[in-house]
Amino acid sequence: MTREATLARQLLRTGRAAGRGSLDGRIRFVALLCATVALALALAAMAATWATYQSRETRGAARSPLLHAAEGGVQSPSLLWKETGDHVRDRQFSVIFIEPLVDGAPLPPGVERWPGPGEALISPALLAEGDDEGITTRYGKLAGEIGPEGLADPGERLAYVRPADGTLDGDSAYRIHGFGSPSAWALGDVASVKSLSVFISLLIAMLLLPAGLLAVVAARLGAVGRDRRVALIGALGGSRWQVSLLGLGEAAAPILLGTTLIGSLVMAAFLTDIRVPWTGYLLAAADLREHALVLVAAVVAAPLIVALAVVLLHPPAASGRSTRPQGRPRSRAVKALACLCPLFLLILSWYPAAAARSGATPELTLVLVGGSVGTLATLPAVAALLISAAGRGVTALGRRRGAPGTLLAGRWTQGRPGYLTRLVAGVVVAVGLLCVVQVYPSVNDSFVRGAREARAQLGLSMLMVELPQGVPPARTEQWVRALPDGTQTIAYGTSMSGERPDGADGPGASAEVRMDIVVRGQCPALDALGLACPDTVGAGYTTDPNTAAPALRRLVSDSGTDRISVERGAPIGEAGQLVVFNQNGEDLPLRDLKRTAYAGIGPLATVEPLGQSWIGGAQLLSDQLRWIPLLGTLGVLLVAFAATMNNLAEVMRFTRAIAPVSVLAGSRKVYASVAAWTLMAPLCVAAAIGVIGGVWITLPLTTPPRTGVLPGSTLALVSGALVTLAGVMALCAARGAVRESDRWRPHHD
Repeated sequence: MTREATLARQLLRTGRAAGRGSLDGRIRFVALLCATVALALALAAMAATWATYQSRETRGAARSPLLHAAEGGVQSPSLLWKETGDHVRDRQFSVIFIEPLVDGAPLPPGVERWPGPGEALISPALLAEGDDEGITTRYGKLAGEIGPEGLADPGERLAYVRPADGTLDGDSAYRIHGFGSPSAWALGDVASVKSLSVFISLLIAMLLLPAGLLAVVAARLGAVGRDRRVALIGALGGSRWQVSLLGLGEAAAPILLGTTLIGSLVMAAFLTDIRVPWTGYLLAAADLREHALVLVAAVVAAPLIVALAVVLLHPPAASGRSTRPQGRPRSRAVKALACLCPLFLLILSWYPAAAARSGATPELTLVLVGGSVGTLATLPAVAALLISAAGRGVTALGRRRGAPGTLLAGRWTQGRPGYLTRLVAGVVVAVGLLCVVQVYPSVNDSFVRGAREARAQLGLSMLMVELPQGVPPARTEQWVRALPDGTQTIAYGTSMSGERPDGADGPGASAEVRMDIVVRGQCPALDALGLACPDTVGAGYTTDPNTAAPALRRLVSDSGTDRISVERGAPIGEAGQLVVFNQNGEDLPLRDLKRTAYAGIGPLATVEPLGQSWIGGAQLLSDQLRWIPLLGTLGVLLVAFAATMNNLAEVMRFTRAIAPVSVLAGSRKVYASVAAWTLMAPLCVAAAIGVIGGVWITLPLTTPPRTGVLPGSTLALVSGALVTLAGVMALCAARGAVRESDRWRPHHD
């Protein structure tokens, strides 16, 4: 073995021994372990997201219909294809009606054989909803399940239905040549998920940034002792490479253990589908195996990044005889970060106006995430410089009053922006993430609340029926005659009319175009809605909707009109929209009516409760927003853990460093004073700056036309909790210093 190799092994062993023998060695071990796991988890989540989106896009394209024949292929269409929507437990999903036109027509992916007329194939996730809503019989006889290669993801709800012969025609459906479009059509989960850039942005802001913060904090824990060792090696002529080996020897064990833990989780994800907690999303193991190299590269990159942070965050081994830590370069780095903070604040101030002009485009979303991440990353440096500058005033105050504790605290704080940045970073970032988690779900809260109110008021007593084009009226009439007793039917539509404003009689006066709601039905149905019935069939009148029954007012509440046209006549025509309702306000059997409408009226008929589109959109939005609390909570926990590890190490070092002070000051009260100025005061300042930063980064979500809300009670609660925790930490530090002073002797190091 060469001399260099022997020296390298010795340095690695020395670093390992120094880490285990240092004052905060165990704390740093846990911090490095958790930092490796957190960073690997964040990178693996980003890789898994990319893999999932790639596989979803591939399967989505494979099942998308071909509207034109392939070059050299059969030129005549092979089958009819039509996609519509439906709901189960208020969740939207796609229903695809297919019918072969020729023998041997191509099958969509995931379908092994053609279902017979009146049969359906349903995805496993849709079948798992149970039969409370009649899924297994809603579209006809259940013929089997859709295979995984035909689903965007394992949890997708999807149905392929072959309607009865003759009910699907070329006027209402696409005539297609097969499947395998160059790009995926927007159907099923492909249409409902957010774009890849949006989700990756959330992972960066809420998971990767806190994991990076934890890695930096873990790398610098116990920095004073290591800085002295580095300076000693520099004084002995050691190189930067030898210093790096010393640091790697200290950090190798926790980094390797963390990599092993996250590697075990990734291996489990390769073997079986994993349901993501809280969101209910099922992560497909097949997708991860297909892109295994990307996921493995992400896991391997995490320990390398943590090891690189351990090496680079050491000061260079300076030549000379001093073994004191070198802090100047890090002070310049803190100042550089602080100078970048106003730029990110300016970006966040500009975003609302830009989004109001062009909407929240993906490009603007990336700008928003970049501004938020940049603000949270640089704001701790600003807080550190402010607190460091205030240290001069604290020093002067202690000197004037002859208070040794205040004087010592001022000198301790002054000129140490690196230490202060690590001290306050966790608080600032945690408050910012908490504000985002609080505001983001409230952006569309009014929409969700209005949808829920409509359902609570009417329940299933009023249903909307969409009649497809070309359906013979006799089919609809037969279905209406089979409705339960007490059910009334009206036709519902809109009409446009032009009126000149009062006093505008000139030839150049423009007409005001307005939309009216048109209601047509027989007298019993009109009477049940609180509308007067015209004397003769075909007669009509206009009225104010406020004079109608509550059910009708709710029906037209979102139309934006203040006038209803009422006609007496048969509600059933060639096509259009019907409203069926129970005149006593009782719920209608939606499950049975859906099934009979598909079978009797036609496959494209839809029967939904009033406001189902609002409810379905609200439920979809609610499902998507579940990711925000999940990722935000993980991010806050990582930041809180980083702050705890950092501050615990600082408290331990603080208690050891000031143990001899009582001998010089003549009183143990000095410990409380020093702890208040060096721990509690900076953390309280950080809480205030964190609240300001949290309000600032949520401005794009709370500034009109966005409707997000950041409650003042939340800010007050967070501020109070942080101030209390700062006081508890200062008290623990003071008591620890008292215990250390009892054990201290002049020869004690």
